[in-house]
Amino acid sequence: MDPFSKLNLKTDTTISLIKSGVRLGIEIWVADPRDLSFKINKVSTLARNITNDKLKSGLKKEVLLENFDLFFIRQDPPFDMNYISNCYLLELHKKNNKKPYFINDPTGIKNFTEKIFPLYFHDLMPETVITSDITNFKEFLKEHTVVVVKPLYLKGGEGITKITHSSGSKNVRTFKKILKNYGAPVVVQKFINKVKFGDKRVILLDGNPCGVLNRIPKEGQFKANLHLGGVAEKSFLTKEEKQICVKLKPVLKKNKMFLVGIDLIDGRLTEINVTSPTGINQINQLYDTDLLAKIWTILKNKI
Repeated sequence: MDPFSKLNLKTDTTISLIKSGVRLGIEIWVADPRDLSFKINKVSTLARNITNDKLKSGLKKEVLLENFDLFFIRQDPPFDMNYISNCYLLELHKKNNKKPYFINDPTGIKNFTEKIFPLYFHDLMPETVITSDITNFKEFLKEHTVVVVKPLYLKGGEGITKITHSSGSKNVRTFKKILKNYGAPVVVQKFINKVKFGDKRVILLDGNPCGVLNRIPKEGQFKANLHLGGVAEKSFLTKEEKQICVKLKPVLKKNKMFLVGIDLIDGRLTEINVTSPTGINQINQLYDTDLLAKIWTILKNKI
């Protein structure tokens, strides 16, 4: 996981998972992504034992992953070479050791990044291209008039830009700037105007929808992320949205994606979050439920 200093200790899902686990009597250790090592077919890491739900911890020491039942990969993007390298190391460990059970599986995380994964279900999505080609961008923009451009490997709405065809030559300059800033092809997606009515976050546990909230963007904005001022409200899944979850389930199960957050706008799939999905705390507050305890119960049964 990322260092405590980088996280909101009141709202972060990883923090809440830790506190919930400690209260349930589960032994919790935390490690920085920079501290993994692979040697003689095993991965070890420098880690600290969390001793209470106030996040008090012991001293760092080297521990072997095979001594743990569960291992959460909760590092936030950017999904860069350091992230990918850790996935490779954890894959090697998995090949040679029966424990731990990964949430989520490093092979799945490596192969199915958040903004590319939905394209395996392109019929469920708004029209989308991934490109760094100016001509492809201009043709797509001309066809759809208003688009959203998203960097491939970031999170939380960072770098996401709305571009309108009527802006003329400014469009190409904006596109080039995004390419230069992020150094990779970008997602160009048809803008869904009904995002003003909300962007649904659905939490899937073992492929099953277990919680949903609707995030309403601030007035005059199109990004509904809660940390950017979006407002969380109760919601429900339509018949069509339930079918999206049904179609995703076998692929998520096959690739051992236990804890996933999908985003739905106007009944269309826009993202599949597999690294560190959030929204659980807000769902717990809105519905007076405890998804955290449910996660631990299901995982205990798995092992």
